[in-house]
Amino acid sequence: MIAMKLLNSPRKLFWAGLVCVLLGFILPFLIVLKFIENTFALSFFIYTLQLVGMILGIMAAAGLAIDKRVKKKMKEEARKKEANETESEIGWMK
Repeated sequence: MIAMKLLNSPRKLFWAGLVCVLLGFILPFLIVLKFIENTFALSFFIYTLQLVGMILGIMAAAGLAIDKRVKKKMKEEARKKEANETESEIGWMK
């Protein structure tokens, strides 16, 4: 439940995905430099981190695109409504 509140916006999803992908890059780098001992479980965890990070990034991109489209549609509807109101005010004076 707490995780859902944390990741309720596309920007937060993007940052969570970025953290996962970065950890998925840094941990293998530390393994190559022999700071961390490689195990199957660690390799599987790193793979899962990278996969989850990429999925979160794709979800964030889709969410940002949807938000942008909704905002554009709302602006267009507001502009049409304003145009109709000014047109109706002029119409009764004719």
